[in-house]
Amino acid sequence: MLNLMFVSLAIASSLQSLASASAVTPRAPRPWSNFNNNVVFTPPNTWVDPRTLYARTLQLSDKSLLITCEIYSPEDPLSLPIFRSTDGGATWKEHSRFRDQVNGWGMAYQPILYSLPQQFGGYPAGTILAVGTSLPSNKSHAYIDMYASTDSAKTFKFPSHIAYGPGPETVLNGDKAIWEAFLLMYKGKLIVYYSDQRDPRYGQKLVHTTTTDLRHWTPIVNDVAMNYYDGRPGMTTVAHIPTNDNYVMTFENCGAPVNNCQVHYIVSKDPTKFFGKPIQPIVSNDTAAVIPYGSPFIIWAPLKAGSKDGVLIANGNSDSDVYVNDYRALPGNWKRVNIDQKNGYSRDLRVIKDNRGNLKLLVASGGNFGEPDTNALIVGVVDIPH
Repeated sequence: MLNLMFVSLAIASSLQSLASASAVTPRAPRPWSNFNNNVVFTPPNTWVDPRTLYARTLQLSDKSLLITCEIYSPEDPLSLPIFRSTDGGATWKEHSRFRDQVNGWGMAYQPILYSLPQQFGGYPAGTILAVGTSLPSNKSHAYIDMYASTDSAKTFKFPSHIAYGPGPETVLNGDKAIWEAFLLMYKGKLIVYYSDQRDPRYGQKLVHTTTTDLRHWTPIVNDVAMNYYDGRPGMTTVAHIPTNDNYVMTFENCGAPVNNCQVHYIVSKDPTKFFGKPIQPIVSNDTAAVIPYGSPFIIWAPLKAGSKDGVLIANGNSDSDVYVNDYRALPGNWKRVNIDQKNGYSRDLRVIKDNRGNLKLLVASGGNFGEPDTNALIVGVVDIPH
């Protein structure tokens, strides 16, 4: 009987230990290692659906990493957190906040971080630009605003408004909203691409503007506009292919009659002249012929540091795989590769260097619409898929 009691106590103790172990927060990955779905930040369950969304990353010259995202907290005015990692994405701490300093509204949507590759507009090379959509809580109108930091994103100053949308800032056709900035330096000019609902001829179109001083911006130029009103091309990202000096733009094609946000791409020698170039869908070259849908992102990934040889890597919101192509970007060459990283709305891709100088793919997500209970800011680091 005593032995049975000891056995029962031992079993109970083991079960309690297992229960306690399962409740422990998972250990952080080893510094500078490969890993998947590492949590940077988990939002409180009191936040509004979707809680977090739309992650964006940056690697600095000291190899530290920055990440930001949309958050749906009850604070007003809203500001967006910037987290920093000094060990290859294994651990993170809040570093600073991306705040609206001029409108009195808050900084709410689609943040992006960009490091100036050269001295530009009176700012030194390495200056960090933060661009996002600022709007009041009633979404009555919005600015896409730019801020600049010369202290590794600890503090920011305001150079300029990039664009104004008289609103309302919603996705309804006819509402004069602006969204989803993306930045690229080209021949002494900084290009800012964005989605534009202000033209009454289109539900939404893709445009860009340029600057030579970070203060004054040229009139917009169309990049993609469908020949029917309900078309909603959106979410521009652009990659440069050094092998042949081409540029590739990806975007989602939403709205009737297609209405499925299939990912498309355009190739151009000049990243200011995408308009009118052939538009191709991304379709995997296997027997499944998988089509990615929604909120795409594309990058060029060199296979070795300093090399012009590399691959295009794209993804969409509809699945967790990436789609890989060579420098030619031919329609039949998109190879689907599983990287074991959770999908996400506008999942961010970035090539980074580890502590030994090896190139890796950093993948970051803030989650998806309609999944507030599982949304979190997460990252993964994997070998360059090819």
